[in-house]
Amino acid sequence: MKRRLSDRKGTITLFLCIVLSAAIILESIYIKGAYRRKQEVILASAVSHQTEQILSQFDRQYLDWYGIYALDSIESDHAVFDEMTWKYPDMSFEYELTDEFDSDDLRVSISEYMRLRGLAFEGSGIMDRLGVSISGITGSGSKSSSGIETWLPTFKDYILNRESYSEIWSSIEDECVAQGMEKNLSYFYSFVDEMDEIWKRNASAVMEIGDTSVELSLFDPTCMGDLADAMDGYMDYELPSIVDRLLINEYAAFSFDSRVSGYEGEDGFEEESNIIGIPFSQIHDDENTGDLEYLLTGRDSKIFNNGVSYGMILGTRLILDFCAYLMDESVMSTAYMVAQVISIMIWITSFFTVYIDPTAIQYTIVFFMAFARAVKDASKLISGKSVPLFYHDSVEDVADTTYRDYFRVFLLFIPEDKLLDRMLTVIRRDCGDHLFTGVASKGNLGDDSYEVRRRFELYENRE
Repeated sequence: MKRRLSDRKGTITLFLCIVLSAAIILESIYIKGAYRRKQEVILASAVSHQTEQILSQFDRQYLDWYGIYALDSIESDHAVFDEMTWKYPDMSFEYELTDEFDSDDLRVSISEYMRLRGLAFEGSGIMDRLGVSISGITGSGSKSSSGIETWLPTFKDYILNRESYSEIWSSIEDECVAQGMEKNLSYFYSFVDEMDEIWKRNASAVMEIGDTSVELSLFDPTCMGDLADAMDGYMDYELPSIVDRLLINEYAAFSFDSRVSGYEGEDGFEEESNIIGIPFSQIHDDENTGDLEYLLTGRDSKIFNNGVSYGMILGTRLILDFCAYLMDESVMSTAYMVAQVISIMIWITSFFTVYIDPTAIQYTIVFFMAFARAVKDASKLISGKSVPLFYHDSVEDVADTTYRDYFRVFLLFIPEDKLLDRMLTVIRRDCGDHLFTGVASKGNLGDDSYEVRRRFELYENRE
């Protein structure tokens, strides 16, 4: 008996229903998966672009002030993320700043910032190794009693108490005339007046060189020995040879304010500014913070920092001026004439029992003259004026120097890590305690998330 066709049609229909149901389910899963993949791609792209947009919000002022790329507080409304995901309300975005700015980041920033600017500021150092013959000043090594201890007390007493010598001074003048030294007296009086002025203004100063303290005193020429020894030990510090260290030093010397509020220029005094010409008054509201001196000492006391800086500049100028005078025949001749008058004064005041060869006094007179010049030079530098590196007719007052120029040398002897830490302290004071160089972003899609970490490429590739 044959089956009817209608029975077969029902079977085919049922089969087709089963197959089509499976196909529809499979197609739905595929479409949903593809849609999900599309959402994930959009999410990843949105998170990445929003992260880059956050990094682009580095503070431009910090770059102008100190040449650093850093983030502090970001006021972001997720504009980029929202614009890219507005069709997908189930997506959300969150982030946090990471990688706090540290001394290693500062080192990289300086290297990058100064490579284009360093050549414009790098120059020769201020000081060279200068030999000083201390024996010529102190009289050490001489068999005769012609050292400064035999005559300096009397000369010092005369300068400080000239009125007490009025009764015997006519005898000294008569003796000078009798020995044909009448013209020497005018040099002597001028010299004494200058020493009296320097004594009243600045008779001494303390120079700090690392762990060593040297007292520079007008009436203690033997301090030149201590100064030379200290400077020799100071200069024996092994200088770094790498270019980056020199760039860091130049950055330190010209990126921070000092006790000098302005410098003498062609159009009068110009306000103290950083490397690219931004006045420091714009960085910290007209307050002179003395950061350059802080970099040298690491101390918070402005009085201490200014004193140490002044002492180091005075000591440097004393060496330079003393060496310049030793090379100047005119100065040496003047010093000898003054020494002759002092020799006669000692001879008469000792009731003709002590005679000192003027040559033994001459070098001490040169020291006094150099000290007087050094005090004047240091005062000029502190007031923003310039002074020649080296006074001498044969070199025509080589290279005018300013206050900051001396720190280019002084800061070379601060260990690099300490110098970077001190600079970072100043930067954090002006820019904020917490600066960041990276961001960690997170995009959420339901229970899933996509994370991105980015950092300024400058710091990311510093290794």
